[in-house]
Amino acid sequence: KPFWKHPSFLCLLPLLCATLGSMATRAEALQKLREDWLAENSDDREEGVTRWQLNNQIAQAKLKTQKAPEDMDRLLDLAEAYGVLEPTDKRGLNVCERLMGQGGVNTLDTQRQGEAYQLFGRCLFLADKHEESLTALQRAAICFREKGNFSLRRRNNRALLRVFCALGRGREASERLEVALTLCENSDDCIMLYISAKQALEHTTCDRDKEILDDIWYVYLDTHPEEKVKFEQYNDTGIGLCRQFAGGEERTEEAPVDWNEVWQRVKDPEVWKDILPAAVEECKTNPYLRGLLMLAGYLLLLYIILIIMVTFKGEKAAK
Repeated sequence: KPFWKHPSFLCLLPLLCATLGSMATRAEALQKLREDWLAENSDDREEGVTRWQLNNQIAQAKLKTQKAPEDMDRLLDLAEAYGVLEPTDKRGLNVCERLMGQGGVNTLDTQRQGEAYQLFGRCLFLADKHEESLTALQRAAICFREKGNFSLRRRNNRALLRVFCALGRGREASERLEVALTLCENSDDCIMLYISAKQALEHTTCDRDKEILDDIWYVYLDTHPEEKVKFEQYNDTGIGLCRQFAGGEERTEEAPVDWNEVWQRVKDPEVWKDILPAAVEECKTNPYLRGLLMLAGYLLLLYIILIIMVTFKGEKAAK
């Protein structure tokens, strides 16, 4: 008897399906967190820089490291150069491991130590080593607490938020958001932080985590009216763009209620100024509509020819 027909297997089948489903959901969540971190790296990259320039920076950093192999600051520069070009590059992780393994990180300035641990934590996260990533980021937090600025601490808390989400620890992730919000220097910082946290916590498959996140955010907005106004403006703009691209723009006027109103609108030249350009553009871009118009033209031409033929035949018969 095949094993899949055995009663014991059939009893375990629902549990197996549920387990596989949760594994797939977790894989999607982790992929989303990776994408968010990669997108953040792209945003931080210098505008207009080319791949050739980034590869040149790597070559120069490598050359400096070879000239002074004991200089851990230059080794960190090399790791950062790899990370700017491609955060998932294993060479960046290897350089960070050399920096940590030799104990060279302890020779750096406190803030540079924090930057090294921060970079190491990101490399470990992208290599799916989440527990080790958490340890590195927590060490970075200690360094930044001693010597760092708001930007570095905010970036560190955002990174910790992602790692806690990956580990399924939504409550600690929400706490990192609450701390990071106190480090925002302008309204754009707090809005981008909320968006990043929202994207992270939405993929932890825990509704309670999302509720805690929204509670923290809306309490923050209640105590910061300027940020609240700007967030609402961003939200309204986003909704408007979504409607526009989806072709579902919100109507600015009500539909006509009777034939008299319809006729008034038909006679209104302003209505035709809006309709005609859209109709012409639709005819240019829609092949089905263009085909129907061509068919209508051919039928009209055929109708005119038939009318002319009938008229000539009638005249000849009259003579």
